[in-house]
Amino acid sequence: MKITRIIFMSAVILIIFQLFTACANDDGEIKTTSENSSSTGNEEDNEETAAEPPQRPALDLPDEKYGGYKFRIINSPSDEMRANTTIFTEEETGEGVNDAVYKRNRLVEERFDIEVTEIKAGRWDITAQATKSIRAELDEYDLIMYSLDEGPGIAQNKMAVAYNDIPYVDLTQSWWDRDMVRDLSIGGKNYFVTGAFSLIHNDKTQGMFFNKKLHQELELESLYLLVESGKWTFDEFNEMVKDITKDLDGDGLFTEKDRYGLITWPWVYGNAFMASAGQQMVGKDADDMHLFNADNEKFINVFQKLMGIMHEGNMLFNEQGNYTADYLQMFINDQTLFYCTNLYMAVGMRGMETDFGIIPIPKYDENQGRYYSYVYPPPVMIVPVTTQDLNRTGMVLEALCYESTDTVVKAYYDDLLKTKITRDDESEGMLDVIFGNRIYSVTDIYYMSETYESFYNLCDKKDANIVSWIEQRKDRIQSAIDKNNEMFGSN
Repeated sequence: MKITRIIFMSAVILIIFQLFTACANDDGEIKTTSENSSSTGNEEDNEETAAEPPQRPALDLPDEKYGGYKFRIINSPSDEMRANTTIFTEEETGEGVNDAVYKRNRLVEERFDIEVTEIKAGRWDITAQATKSIRAELDEYDLIMYSLDEGPGIAQNKMAVAYNDIPYVDLTQSWWDRDMVRDLSIGGKNYFVTGAFSLIHNDKTQGMFFNKKLHQELELESLYLLVESGKWTFDEFNEMVKDITKDLDGDGLFTEKDRYGLITWPWVYGNAFMASAGQQMVGKDADDMHLFNADNEKFINVFQKLMGIMHEGNMLFNEQGNYTADYLQMFINDQTLFYCTNLYMAVGMRGMETDFGIIPIPKYDENQGRYYSYVYPPPVMIVPVTTQDLNRTGMVLEALCYESTDTVVKAYYDDLLKTKITRDDESEGMLDVIFGNRIYSVTDIYYMSETYESFYNLCDKKDANIVSWIEQRKDRIQSAIDKNNEMFGSN
């Protein structure tokens, strides 16, 4: 079965302007303050409400000129980030994103008489390099672009300016990632944000690739129809994958030479599937401070159900901690129905002979209002406290994000994803769903040392005892939460 392009066009028109800046969902359980807060959707509202697409407002900024000021941005190369980090280009080349970035920068440069410049640094060097500069009180960077798996230390150590205190930055506008604004605020302050100016958070969004050849051979129900009807759930996923595994080489073992229902890593399904079900280990309280959330009944029940699905038989390709197999190549070789990973991996599928599709990770059940997509690691933009002119910084950043919506965003979405990678009209609509509601987890930013390795080791086990794990680690995690809340509460 195939959904026609017409079914998705209204959703595309509605979402494309806000596609990469994702609307916030203020009634979601991950963000609620009660002890049972554990889900992101309005559980009673299972239908997306259609509306007229918003008109982009005019950008209301002062008419300022800065005499050729060099606006300095420190950034990592795309190959190190494994994502598109392009924010600066020397010239137009005929390539869509490149030329859109060039046009965007020229628009902002001419408006303010500035020059956007890029300082390249290794991905794992940026934090140390920026920290050293700020502590020396040197005004070397206007903007720091880095990945939060390197840690939140720049903000924790009071070296970052809260965006809420930067004039002319309006984080309620659609050209800012309002999901990140919602999820990564603390104490009502936003030290970490991203917007249409950056493409990295799009590439780092998790989705589900599926092999159309296997899907057809197994005579499975249309995945696109399931998503569109709101019925793509944990239970539906389980029904599809539980009997697919096959010992292709007949050696009696299940290795990277065999066929599976799903290939992914425990740090992906431990977070991405839990987030898609509306669960996070650490949430927020009424004061927008961090709150331990894993000991509530919903979190435990969802985790136990998820582990039951993942470890039933040999459905999931599981290397038990070795992780030496080439998962992408296994997908290309038709060895799995589903491959759960970030969307950047689609670039490696351009030469794949078998057709594939893209869908969101399933919801927990049909009562969950929306699909949610986990983003990891969160790529952010930080303004250092050494900035000499916050008015200038605010105007430039607001303009860069604003001008990206009609240039870079459209080029990335239309040229790269919809033209060069996706192979059917339905996947285009699925991208709108995937990017429409994103989740950023504070657990894997602030509390990695307390949770990361032990949690994923737990996910890797068939006898995953989450209750025991919580009992053993709750006090340690709570202590870290208290320390972090106090630290940011004094900022």
